[in-house]
Amino acid sequence: MIATPATAAHGAHGQLLIGGLRAGVLTEWRIVISPTTNMPTLFGTGRIGRYYAQAVGGTVRAELTPTPTPYRIGRKRPAAAKPFVLVGRIAELTGKSITISHGTVERKEQL
Repeated sequence: MIATPATAAHGAHGQLLIGGLRAGVLTEWRIVISPTTNMPTLFGTGRIGRYYAQAVGGTVRAELTPTPTPYRIGRKRPAAAKPFVLVGRIAELTGKSITISHGTVERKEQL
């Protein structure tokens, strides 16, 4: 059995921008840290414009909202996860899924 990297963040809402244009929305996504490059890699599913298929290898900007962290009654509520932006290279792109590699994470407040 091959071990897979642990999920660093996940969510159910995101927006993709390719070349500054809205390319699609993500309905489910997760980010893992690549064990070989030590950089974030995003795996997402949703609705993506077919005409962006030639953008593989190009730069994409994903504006992501993480799923809130669950908490237990009687314990301190964890801090709310803040939206962030992942800028990376498109490794794979179809009409329903995307893989972004070599990403860098930026906070939305900084933009």
